[in-house]
Amino acid sequence: MTGATAGGPPAGLPGDLAEALRRLAEAPSLLVALDFDGVVAPIVDSAGAARALPASAEAVEALAGADRVAVALVSGRSMASLRQVSGPPAGALLVASHGAEGDGVPTDLTPGQSSLLERLVAEVTAVVEAHPGTEVEHKPAGVVLHTRRAPRDAAAASARAVLDGPARWDGVKALEGKEVVELSVVDADKGRALVALRDRLAGETGTRPAVLFAGDDVTDENGFRVLEPSAGDVGVKVGDGPTAAAFRVGAPEDVAVLLEHLLADVLTTRR
Repeated sequence: MTGATAGGPPAGLPGDLAEALRRLAEAPSLLVALDFDGVVAPIVDSAGAARALPASAEAVEALAGADRVAVALVSGRSMASLRQVSGPPAGALLVASHGAEGDGVPTDLTPGQSSLLERLVAEVTAVVEAHPGTEVEHKPAGVVLHTRRAPRDAAAASARAVLDGPARWDGVKALEGKEVVELSVVDADKGRALVALRDRLAGETGTRPAVLFAGDDVTDENGFRVLEPSAGDVGVKVGDGPTAAAFRVGAPEDVAVLLEHLLADVLTTRR
């Protein structure tokens, strides 16, 4: 779904969003922050098979090379998984595990956190073993229950077991997303990650960047809530569901249109 309609914004891109992107491109400094799964890449059953849509990948690479534009992938995936599936362009910033892993983010755990993580891994592993079709993923500071490929009764029961059990332990940060429940022993979310990225770039350039953030999951709402529209920030929700984002598009294909449109505006503004 690409291309412009005569005299109007590209097909599939609401006019008010097109105008917001035009204003965004005029900012002296710009941070383009994107979730990966469900935004840059379509959701697939096998996490390792996810890949960015070609149009989105090309636009992201071009934006990463544009003057006074920083690009960041802000994902719930582990850093190793994000690097593997995203093939990030040179210069792109990577934030993984909802902000627990990333450039400048310390990953060393205290002895107490390490002990708690061991208990979490054992508990979630036991839940997975009791619910066929569910899966466990290990992260440096957390553990994740995946239910996408499980029968619906097993998915619901396993998520409830984790949310009613280890998610309530002292020192545990729980995040519930689409077909996942993530438990972490560090306090991290995408809102904190976006603020850290924004402040880091402001310190490096002397100018607060305007921020575009696009996400599809309930875990992305933390990111939308820290945006400041009065400072030029733009939040875009991809797909259905309640959101704090000011704008919405339907699918990753629409994100490709959005990124191509933003790129054209950026290149025009910076000539």
